[in-house]
Amino acid sequence: MSHEVFLSYSSKNAAAAQAVCHVLEENGIRCWIAPRNITAGSKYGDLIEEAIKECQLVVFLFSKTAASSAWVNGELNLAFSEQKLIVPFRLDDSPLCGQAKLMLTQVHWIDAYPDYQSKFSELLHAVNVALGRTKEEPAQPAPPKTKPSLSPKRLTLAAAAIATVCAGIFLVPRMLGKTHPFKYDSHGIHVKTKGLTPQQAAALTEMLDDMAMVEGGTFVMGFAPSMSAYATELDSFSLPAHGVSLSDYHISRHEVTERQWRAFMSPGETPAGDCGNNAMEALSWEEAMAFADTLSRLTNLSISLPTEAQWEYAARGGNRSKGHLFAGITKDPTMVGWTSFDNLDAAHEVGGKLANELDLFDMTGNVSEWCKDRYAPYDSLPATNPQGPAQGTKRVHRGGNYLVGNLYDLKTTTRHCDAPFVKRKGMGMRLVINNKE
Repeated sequence: MSHEVFLSYSSKNAAAAQAVCHVLEENGIRCWIAPRNITAGSKYGDLIEEAIKECQLVVFLFSKTAASSAWVNGELNLAFSEQKLIVPFRLDDSPLCGQAKLMLTQVHWIDAYPDYQSKFSELLHAVNVALGRTKEEPAQPAPPKTKPSLSPKRLTLAAAAIATVCAGIFLVPRMLGKTHPFKYDSHGIHVKTKGLTPQQAAALTEMLDDMAMVEGGTFVMGFAPSMSAYATELDSFSLPAHGVSLSDYHISRHEVTERQWRAFMSPGETPAGDCGNNAMEALSWEEAMAFADTLSRLTNLSISLPTEAQWEYAARGGNRSKGHLFAGITKDPTMVGWTSFDNLDAAHEVGGKLANELDLFDMTGNVSEWCKDRYAPYDSLPATNPQGPAQGTKRVHRGGNYLVGNLYDLKTTTRHCDAPFVKRKGMGMRLVINNKE
């Protein structure tokens, strides 16, 4: 789909960028934003160059981290050389420096700190003016027309955001006490939120935007003879291979981050330093399920941990799978996941390695990801949407982590398990949304 606005930002400001994207698109302004508009297998730089050349306007989210980002500076330089209109949206009081100082000194800035949400109306007005949709005075974001939104398989989910001025929820003051439909992503997922803090609203928006649609299909689950050259003792637990059929579902592109976790489970407690985008680790299965259940209650969506089958199907690349051993489009696990080769002493920031065929990151390495299922030997019979055994004392986690020494134990078929109360470094989670029929 063509776009009018390119959003340039540092990954450290992802929540603010996604919030800006929402308010513009809810008011009919088409945006290009990474990683949403990056298709799997594409060359990142080529797509960004093309997107900047095609846009009418660049909204530049300026911050200390953006000023030091090589990617952001490259985007700004290209936008300037292409003579694109630039609207700088300033997230902190960092001084202009380098090429930003050269290019943007004469540009009118929107100082959006310390509360960038309060400046959405001003930003919307500036963008409308730049696009030729001139208005005499800044206008509050208008609610979109209400209409049913269906994702594949009749995924109809509750819509309405309570009128609260917070990150990711953009409401008109006169609508206090009323509902406001708010579309979160291109799949038609809507959510009902009430009484969230700004940090929670931003985290929830970020997590919902991060959901990738996985088209259902049939695959052979488990260790296959073709993998025998890469076998380890753990592969005996991935037998017998058996057929599995799955319906459509959504899965997180990234592992749950420390910032997202703390927004709901440790309100008021902020990650130390710059660790907010690191994968949350040292989670027990019980804690991971409590987080998913909390989001389900808040949103009325069927949010959960993935079943083992959902996890393995997505890690393999779903119906786009090219048959790689690890969750990525390469045979080298160190290219798709943070492993023991990286000598980490804690979980890494999510999304730093190559994605797989479904544009999913870190399903190999970084942190092991808890699944919903109890652990038991596989049944050889074909299954449809299996939920795992009804009995068992341990729970499954998949994908390995940055501490695993044998890289072959990071294969998409390898199973790990622990008691549900066990929590230690390198154990984290990602989420799924199951379609409601």
